[in-house]
Amino acid sequence: MQASEAGIGGASATARLHPGSSDLREAPRNTGYGVPRNGAKPPRRAKEILSMPTSYSRDTPLVSQPETAHRTDRAALMVTWAVEEDFGGMTTMCLKRAGLFHERGIPSAVVTFNANPDLESIRSTQRTRGRLHPDVPLLNLHEYYAARTLHPISPTTGTPDTDEIPWQESARQSRNVDGSLFFIDYQHPSNDMHSLREYFRRDGSTYLRDTSRPSAKDPDRAERRLQLLAIDGSVVHDFNSAAKLYRHWLTELADSTDADVIIDSKYAAGFLIAWNHPTALKFVNFHSTHVAAGADTLTGKLSPAHAKIIEHRDTWDGITFLTESQRSAFVQRFGQGSNTVVISNPVDAPSSLPPFEARNPAKVLHVGRFTKGKNIGAVIDIVNAVAASNTSVLLDLIGDGNERPRLEEHVRELGIAHLVTFLGHVQDVPNHLSSARALLLCSRFEGQSLAILEAQAYGCVPVAFDVDFGPRDVITNGRNGFLAPFGDQATAATALSTLLDDDAVCERMSVQGFETARTFSSDAIFTHWTKALDMARANKKIRLELAAATVRLTGLKFHSDGDFDLEVYVGTRTVELDGLSLQVTERGTDATRGRPFAPYQNADGIYTFRLPAGLRAQLPGSDALDVNVILEVAGLKRTIRLGAAPKMQSVPYFTTYGNLSFK
Repeated sequence: MQASEAGIGGASATARLHPGSSDLREAPRNTGYGVPRNGAKPPRRAKEILSMPTSYSRDTPLVSQPETAHRTDRAALMVTWAVEEDFGGMTTMCLKRAGLFHERGIPSAVVTFNANPDLESIRSTQRTRGRLHPDVPLLNLHEYYAARTLHPISPTTGTPDTDEIPWQESARQSRNVDGSLFFIDYQHPSNDMHSLREYFRRDGSTYLRDTSRPSAKDPDRAERRLQLLAIDGSVVHDFNSAAKLYRHWLTELADSTDADVIIDSKYAAGFLIAWNHPTALKFVNFHSTHVAAGADTLTGKLSPAHAKIIEHRDTWDGITFLTESQRSAFVQRFGQGSNTVVISNPVDAPSSLPPFEARNPAKVLHVGRFTKGKNIGAVIDIVNAVAASNTSVLLDLIGDGNERPRLEEHVRELGIAHLVTFLGHVQDVPNHLSSARALLLCSRFEGQSLAILEAQAYGCVPVAFDVDFGPRDVITNGRNGFLAPFGDQATAATALSTLLDDDAVCERMSVQGFETARTFSSDAIFTHWTKALDMARANKKIRLELAAATVRLTGLKFHSDGDFDLEVYVGTRTVELDGLSLQVTERGTDATRGRPFAPYQNADGIYTFRLPAGLRAQLPGSDALDVNVILEVAGLKRTIRLGAAPKMQSVPYFTTYGNLSFK
């Protein structure tokens, strides 16, 4: 289909999700753009051809072009789902890392997938704000294909669906920068499981059709079909899920740029688990806790966004954690792996510490998004308690978010509006940090707090709740900041009062924090990244062999003295194991500290381990014991939970009388 004249520069309409689709659809970020137009059938041919200038074309370099080359010949793609007008620490670090790599000689780009009609404006804004390096491309799937004419792979590649569904137009969206038509949504007049979205090039031709319709096998389930189209309307590629389209595009980029891939977005990581490339490394970054907020790191429910990533943890060339405490918690729960590494966020301190005498003796800051996870209500309560103790205090809240109205109401209810200032987003955060005494954070969870590192870099002393993870990795309590148990507002208020009342203590801790921040310089973090990538590339072949290994319980035999044998099949392709052991650990405890057992017999890949009759009594605790198999090759380890054949229909167990039964 082609865009009609009415769609050229016309009114835009609400972007919507296709009904009935459970696949990876763009999140509903841009809504309320205009009015729907009902009753129109999809137009067949453009009546007017546009030639609009754009900041992105097929000739635009896909990665940056550094003036000096690094020793590596690889580029780096920093992958996230979207870059919006405003964002938090994860996207900040994604963009900053791309600039960091470019400035040190590694070609880089930021890769996004979402459909955003305002992307060109966002790109310009982030460059103006200094968040996106002026020489680093911000790539987007929709811009990429809208700028390419595409050609069918073969004459029989295909044509778009030509069924006679009486589509009715329900919404349309124009690009904000020039008014050119971006997409049109259609729906079936009587069946909302039928939906169609067409995306348009600036010349009015369609580059992508995204269709949902009832499945032929199950009419209650929607099927998805996405087709990339050549400029003549013929089908170039056909996908049955958005995830496959996204992976296809990333393969094109990796092929064209010889790049490795570093993924920041948990959402993007979810659909890139199945993505593999013969030469590109694939890293995923954990920016936040991998368990649900407040959950025990060894036994608690996994964060929904991390669960799938963790389930397929052996598919990643690298899993990076911002702090050693989080990596340790991960390894304690899931066992040793050869692909975990700690790489912190970079922060560049000024060449000298801002003068202490220039700080406002009453000023306290909070920097971050106004979300429930940041727990800013507790920040306000603590400042209120400090003020009630007759310590002079002023709180500046830097940031914004959907919690702001509630927080403003909370301040009014406490009667401290004269003490609290909502500054919103500011461009000169370093100036605020340089003139304040303390930073107060009460987050429910953290990955690694960029706010704490930046505060220390400018001599602003942090006071934070000691949550998983991050604060304790950069704050030594009483030396370069204060830690308070989560929820302990009284302890936090006492610490804050100390910093505001005692100049000597505050100045000493300000100096110590400045020295701490210097260890997180961009140069130091870049070195960590290049070492991690080099090591992952050197270990890739062996790591893949370990990842492909299979382990299965094949037999259980009892000895007359009560000891028992576990017979375990270990299958590897071509690699020869350097080490093999069983690790028996009480459930919910550190998986790296269990009792090891070596095999005493091996016959055709079946290894036999003898375990003592009194094993349960020999280990502390009373909970169930779990068994892991640890494989080792050339210093690399993989931990695999031991089980029998998957989906067993009958499961054997022993009754309290020692009798064999099945479930």
